[in-house]
Amino acid sequence: MFRSFGRNIRLVLVLFITVYIAASSFILYRTMEHRSLDMLRQLSVQYTGQQHKNTLLFMNWLEETSKLISNNQVVQNALKKPAYDGAISPILEGIRSSSSDILGIYIWGEAGGTYSSSNVSGLLPFTEIKKVPGMEQFLDNREQALRWTVLNREHLMNAPSDLRDRLLLEVKIQNTEGQILGLLSLEVEIDKLYSFYLSGKNTIYGENEVYLLTSNGKLLSAADVPMKRLQKIRAALATPEKDNPAMPEEQDSSSSGAMDLLERETADGLILLYPLPESDERIVTYISADGMNAELRTFKYLMIGLNIVVFIVFWLLISMLSGSIVNPLKQLYLKINSTMKD
Repeated sequence: MFRSFGRNIRLVLVLFITVYIAASSFILYRTMEHRSLDMLRQLSVQYTGQQHKNTLLFMNWLEETSKLISNNQVVQNALKKPAYDGAISPILEGIRSSSSDILGIYIWGEAGGTYSSSNVSGLLPFTEIKKVPGMEQFLDNREQALRWTVLNREHLMNAPSDLRDRLLLEVKIQNTEGQILGLLSLEVEIDKLYSFYLSGKNTIYGENEVYLLTSNGKLLSAADVPMKRLQKIRAALATPEKDNPAMPEEQDSSSSGAMDLLERETADGLILLYPLPESDERIVTYISADGMNAELRTFKYLMIGLNIVVFIVFWLLISMLSGSIVNPLKQLYLKINSTMKD
């Protein structure tokens, strides 16, 4: 009887302690997981947001550089004539040599003249350039003076020798009356764009991945990545859009592009999309959660080990408590039973 009573006491107490430890550990782990993801999101938005500002400054600098050419009276006067004007080449070479980020400069005139920096040859005529998808709409749009696109070199040269992806700034050359005299194209290495968003392995972002999502849905990568990873990114980008995440206090949410930030989540990380100005392309930054998940796994294993130790300690205490209750009752029962026999 007393053995059964003691067993029931231990069972009730052990059950209570087990439920308490399991429930509290689960709530603590889930809270830590949620807070960690929320912190990763805030830090990622803060980091990539600042890098996006740097990107916009770089692109704005290139736009201002292009204006030095498009607004040059020598260039505008030359484009009014079909004959080649040798005064334009030194201007283009001077601009290109001023920065290693500018890979090539092209100019097409409505009158028929074509010009380029010295490292480019074999330009197609302007009539062929106008056949590029979206070019006619761009030239006819009076409200759009420039645009950024991903360069398809087949549209620029008859015999392209380098088919790597490049970023292209296209600017209308107009006179004071708004008449289009020609088109200026400025070529930039696309890796320069990626470099603003990439982070090293020893940072909280752990070698994040950067992509460029083009207007036709093509996903260009800053580095060679497995096809499985590209498929996962594409699947995440195909999900419905979420509301913009809360901007950290340090980031000015009114800055250009900040209000257009989009976010996606995957099982392995976080995806942030930033639109490029005057462009249909978007920068896609993938922030891996592997580092955070590794820390959470370590915390989980430590918590499980600690719970086992706590359970053993409580089991010993419950056994002692059960014995301290049952043994006196057992001795009292034996004494009463002995007294009644006497």
